[in-house]
Amino acid sequence: MASIEKVYNEGRNVIVKQYPEYYLWDFYNINEDFDYTFRQIPPDKSECLIVGFKMNRNRGTKWSFIITGFVRLFGKYYGEDYNENVNFKVNISEILNRSATYITENPNVSEQDYLSWLLGKINYAVVHEIIESFKTMYESSNYGKRVITKIHDLEKQAISTVWSVFSLNEKDESFKTLEEMTRNRNTYEVVIQRPLNYFLYHRDISWRPSREMTASEERWYKALFETLKTNSVLWFLDFVYRLRNALFHEIIDPLDEEWQIIFKNAYLVLKEIVDLNINEINAK
Repeated sequence: MASIEKVYNEGRNVIVKQYPEYYLWDFYNINEDFDYTFRQIPPDKSECLIVGFKMNRNRGTKWSFIITGFVRLFGKYYGEDYNENVNFKVNISEILNRSATYITENPNVSEQDYLSWLLGKINYAVVHEIIESFKTMYESSNYGKRVITKIHDLEKQAISTVWSVFSLNEKDESFKTLEEMTRNRNTYEVVIQRPLNYFLYHRDISWRPSREMTASEERWYKALFETLKTNSVLWFLDFVYRLRNALFHEIIDPLDEEWQIIFKNAYLVLKEIVDLNINEINAK
């Protein structure tokens, strides 16, 4: 892991300074499998709310990422029925493209601040589109004032639900509750740092919280460490392949001293992976 961490740290430093347009794509992943649904349907069905949104990737002539979603609400309030399905769609590609400018203007940005900035921009765009979609609905509705007030309340609850998703996406693994640990990551991870959020920060800070943990939490952190190992190797292999392409197309200078440090440590990691595989083969 030490050599991978060295490659990661040196690679991040060089790319932030020299190739900020590649930073997002080298160290993060837009989760194409993100899909979240919230349901609140009481037994009497008097105040029902369903919120759903997911990531879509357009693989046309230019890749683009689009979040689509809906807010479904229905029930009865003061004897008046209401039933609405508010749809929204946000193309976040422009926000992702602004990453290069943000990195250029903030070359010393931390992992925490970068992810907070990116998620904050996407969150704002989604919430803004929800608000605009509700405005359109209000303009064409004929509900009484009391029902409109009730729908406003449900709209605020829907927005709060969206905020909670992005908040959990940004949360450090060390601070998650047991309930948050057991959630499917595809229900809240819109943007994922590879191999795990705040990877460099946790070189010196333990992933495990200092508090006393339950057996379930112990098992979760044990599984997290295995995930970290696997994701670290997968990130490394992808990064090395991108380095190979950059060298082939003469994007980077192989004689640059900073790149030489990255190449040296990348070689050590590859040698370790090869040796491990040889040992596994010989053991069979």
